[in-house]
Amino acid sequence: MRPPPPRAVRPGSRPARAVALAAAARAVALAAMALPSPAAANGVFPSADQIVFDPADPARAVARMTYGLLTTRDGGASWRWICEGAVGYDDTAGQSPPIAAAASGRVLAALADGIAVGAEGGCAWTRAAELAGREVIDLSVRQGDPSHVVAVAAGTRHGLWASRDGGASWTGAGAPLPAGFVARTVDVAPSDPRRVYVSGLASEGGAIKGVLARSADGGETWQTAAVPGSTTSREPYIAGVDPLDADVLYVRIASAPGRLFVSTDGGAAFAPVFTTEGFVRAFAISPDGATVAVGSDVDGVFRAPSSTLAFERVSSVAPRCFAWTDSGLYACASEFLDGFTIGRSLDGGATFEPLLQQGCIRGPLECAASTAVGAVCPTDWPRIALMTGHRDCTPDAGSPAAGSGTSAVATGATGAGAAAASGGGQASAAGAGGAPDAPGGGIPPSGGARPSGAGCGCRTGGVEEGRAGAVAAACLAAAAAARRRSRRAGVIVRGVLGRARTKTGSLEERP
Repeated sequence: MRPPPPRAVRPGSRPARAVALAAAARAVALAAMALPSPAAANGVFPSADQIVFDPADPARAVARMTYGLLTTRDGGASWRWICEGAVGYDDTAGQSPPIAAAASGRVLAALADGIAVGAEGGCAWTRAAELAGREVIDLSVRQGDPSHVVAVAAGTRHGLWASRDGGASWTGAGAPLPAGFVARTVDVAPSDPRRVYVSGLASEGGAIKGVLARSADGGETWQTAAVPGSTTSREPYIAGVDPLDADVLYVRIASAPGRLFVSTDGGAAFAPVFTTEGFVRAFAISPDGATVAVGSDVDGVFRAPSSTLAFERVSSVAPRCFAWTDSGLYACASEFLDGFTIGRSLDGGATFEPLLQQGCIRGPLECAASTAVGAVCPTDWPRIALMTGHRDCTPDAGSPAAGSGTSAVATGATGAGAAAASGGGQASAAGAGGAPDAPGGGIPPSGGARPSGAGCGCRTGGVEEGRAGAVAAACLAAAAAARRRSRRAGVIVRGVLGRARTKTGSLEERP
């Protein structure tokens, strides 16, 4: 007999995080007055919200930013920019395309008028001819088989498309989705290539509800089931599918308070396992399938054994995405609040090593002028450089060892840190005492970021650079001060379930 569904317990109120966000926003508004051009990317704050890794080379990754893509070929030691124009979209509305890393080094992007296919290390971008002019809503690479990609596209009736060569060519797959179904996300089970799940909205009895469509035969036939508590303002998004059991999947509700559900019967029924004051922005499972990580933009990082789903808060970092590989748990975060834009954790999300601070982007990806990136991106780089506070971050340009600057950020230790600049380097949100207390309680020793081994030694280089740095310093200081005022209280979210595992990889933020 199956045990009763687990009860979702909401973490305690987190006013301190809201105070920190408000203080940082005020600091941005004041400091940005000194900037001669907008300090925002397409009307939103510069940030990352998805990261994907090359299945054949984990040192190569692509991050989706609010102003294009960033790519690294050395495990995050250095990052280069790919502009939106080269990929083929214009993100003026603040909506970024879902991306995926497929076989043969291809990077795929789901666009409003097709699928962009990136090759030659991200320099060359073309369109998938079979989907030209179609709105592609989402796509997903099958875990363990990067040649198998599925996508869901709009039309008179939304439908499934599939590629068996890593996105180079596409064919329609199976029957259209049920009439009136509006898709949002798609995923394919790692353990069964014919098991496909699509989340979205549909009309039931005159009301619009969130539903999950599921197929056991590659899209030839579909069944649907309602996702509890979901509607047009609380849409359901697939978080992941168990790598070993195609019947087990996770669905998050895009709202605040945020909720995470699990289904152990192939999407026929759902049980709540996690609730947070903010949005559920990030989700991943360890490569061995033993641990699940969930991230909230208000309550921080939570971790649980996949066998019990008893979630415990382990960090105050507010992730916007996760990707868990053999090299560690990667997270997108708020640089002003958490000290990094992309970081890596080697202890399951308790602490993070900064891998990307946006001022340290090296510039456009170096490509031949005949390629899309080489032809388009260099002319727009000055705007991005100003927006991100670009500076020279090479080790000999002022690394801590050289004594000419520092880029210390919040560490995992607790203490009476204070925001301060040292030797003309970056402001530290924690000072010598370590990380600020976890906002609103939690586990103070586990939160925050730890210094990167390579660091990001920086030297100031002019008025514009200094002004952009002032924005970052002011925001980090405001966030640190607000966090230090937070109270300490343990936060645990518990559930009781049998064995359940989910898809390893990133969860891109979708509103």
